[in-house]
Amino acid sequence: NGKLCSVDKANVLDVSQLWRDIVIARHQHFSQQYTDAPKVELSHMYVDNAAMQLIRWPKQFDTIVTGNIFGDILSDEASMLVGSLGMLPSASLGNPDAPGVFEPIHGSAPDIAGKDLANPLAMILSAAMMLKYDLAQPKAADLLEKAVDSVLQDGKRTKDIASDDSIIIGCEAMGEAVVEAIHSLAASS
Repeated sequence: NGKLCSVDKANVLDVSQLWRDIVIARHQHFSQQYTDAPKVELSHMYVDNAAMQLIRWPKQFDTIVTGNIFGDILSDEASMLVGSLGMLPSASLGNPDAPGVFEPIHGSAPDIAGKDLANPLAMILSAAMMLKYDLAQPKAADLLEKAVDSVLQDGKRTKDIASDDSIIIGCEAMGEAVVEAIHSLAASS
């Protein structure tokens, strides 16, 4: 939708005012440098209001940019809108000429490593973001996203997103189900 919301606490924290000033300057720079690119509307919101607005009306947001501390809090909160930390991909993007870092918002989940409990979908969706935004492979990204959707439509769930009528599977089986869906979708296209 071309909407970018910068979240800070510039009314209280000096460092947030610096953040806001830099965001404004970068927005102006990119708007002037990339005149052929679609226009991006920049808005600002204080973090406490952003936390409330995410619950109240999440569809008002297209893209949120914020510092690490506020981002950690808001992404954990936003994960509950989709049911689990295991469902949300993330990207840390900086210099447009340098690669980004793509990972699930939950990080590596070391407390459940090796127990076949993790939900791999956020990592798979993070890979789709990497394909789309860093590697200029939108068709491959779309295939990954459709494969995840297909597996979820089949009722397969890891424990963290299961409901009463779900087919509960582990991390490894979920990954295998997505691979099978990729092959099936690729063969039908």
